[in-house]
Amino acid sequence: MYASKMWAWVLTAVIGYLLGSISGSITVSRFFYKDDIRKYGSGNAGTTNVLRTYGKGKAAMTILVDFGKTMAAIAVGRLLIGEFAVCVAGIAVTIGHAYPVYYGFKGGKAAACSAACMLMLDLRVFAVAALLFFGSFFIKKTVSISTLLVAVTFPLVTAFFFRDILTTPTGISYLIFSVYICVFVVYLHRGNIQRLRSGTELSFDKKGKGEK
Repeated sequence: MYASKMWAWVLTAVIGYLLGSISGSITVSRFFYKDDIRKYGSGNAGTTNVLRTYGKGKAAMTILVDFGKTMAAIAVGRLLIGEFAVCVAGIAVTIGHAYPVYYGFKGGKAAACSAACMLMLDLRVFAVAALLFFGSFFIKKTVSISTLLVAVTFPLVTAFFFRDILTTPTGISYLIFSVYICVFVVYLHRGNIQRLRSGTELSFDKKGKGEK
């Protein structure tokens, strides 16, 4: 571990950003269809757009890519700087996902990457996030509502599970990261929020088809 070395922190961030820039949705659409998912549906390079455009199988592949790259970035970061990797690599991955250097800086909204960060942070945090996401989706059938609910509650869930170390450097870094995810995800979903307010946001019916 090289937590005392500045180069290790920089390398963690750079690796995180470059891995984050590998878009699962764009990779799947290009590999299987020689196409760009951003030309369809909402124009977003995300799992929901893949689901609506290509179906459940390709959406699952998209999630696997986005989870895999996030977990790999944090795992490498932990070898370099320890537990602070969740904060440093996590921030870098989500920025890379939203603004990928490989695809003209037009990426997704970092929902799957954020979920993978929660898994790497603590299984309990991830379990609560999954419960909130699928519980709210079962009721509202709207991905954006479920994603925003998870994002805005992430700092509270983090503070609860890490309350015993919240004043330590590690605990502070976890809390900072959770607040960052909350703000960043809400920012990336600002268009969805406007559509929710106007009643035009897409939802899924019981058969999984998109509807206004």
